[in-house]
Amino acid sequence: MSRSFYIKNTEAPRVMSPNEILSLQPPTFIQYDVHDEEEHFLDVMNSPIDHYGSMLMGEEFVSGRGFEVCYQAELNSYQVRVFTPSTKADWQGAFEFMVNLARYLGVQVVDEEDTTYQADNITYDYLRDIEFGIQCYEGREGQYIFGVNYPMCLNEEMIDRLLSADDKATYFSEMVEAHQYVDAYFAKQRFYESSLDKNEGIIGVYALTEDLPTILPYEYPPFIDITKISLNQEDISRWRISLVTIEGDEDDPNSYKVMGDMDFKTFLERLPEEKIEKLDGHYMIVELSKSDMQDIIYQKSETSSLFGKIKNLFNNN
Repeated sequence: MSRSFYIKNTEAPRVMSPNEILSLQPPTFIQYDVHDEEEHFLDVMNSPIDHYGSMLMGEEFVSGRGFEVCYQAELNSYQVRVFTPSTKADWQGAFEFMVNLARYLGVQVVDEEDTTYQADNITYDYLRDIEFGIQCYEGREGQYIFGVNYPMCLNEEMIDRLLSADDKATYFSEMVEAHQYVDAYFAKQRFYESSLDKNEGIIGVYALTEDLPTILPYEYPPFIDITKISLNQEDISRWRISLVTIEGDEDDPNSYKVMGDMDFKTFLERLPEEKIEKLDGHYMIVELSKSDMQDIIYQKSETSSLFGKIKNLFNNN
């Protein structure tokens, strides 16, 4: 669900590039889709935005979900799409973004129901939109919200607290922002095809570095964010994780050594409960020392097997 707004392009047929659009905004406004180390970064940022498609934008360190910006050629208009529900800061940022763009083009802002707003007076009732979206989460445990940094998964407890909050819009905003800006590294998913067996399919891989608070899934199989990766769960034959230690200067890439590589499901089974800090219905923060990693890698296989569990049960009686 979302709400769209349109700003007429008075410069048509010329269409602005992402860099030009962002230059009309305060310097804290950024795009989240293309990273500056990517090969095609400059081409994307300096080409008309309709060459790329929809681009997620927002305010750095402020936005929770951001908003999508694209160009609708059939309408000769820039479209700003705000997700339902979004945070209060997302809405305020989207309004500021639209005001600056509309002022530059000398036009008004029109929403999807053809309601027209003066560029400096967008009065759309965004709090009502947030509350409507929140009500739709009732009974939807496992629903994912896509944030500017990574997705979050609503569990039953989170939904109950959200629905019972006196100020639902504020509670939702604070919940999403706290999740998006938690002080931990979000482990990237990397995908490989086996060089030995082409029939094996695609392997999904995580890495966990010693003493680095890292966000990883605690549910199996891991969630794949299809908004960023063109793969489905059935495309992945297995998941693995590399446990990485630092041997020397942490600023030297050569200091990072793989202690061991293991099946991700086995890793989750061996991970001590006290090392898990759950973030939501799918993700956790985990921080392991070198010693912790050794314990997990070299743990005897029988302790996690059915035989080992039965044996331990009798030994404890």
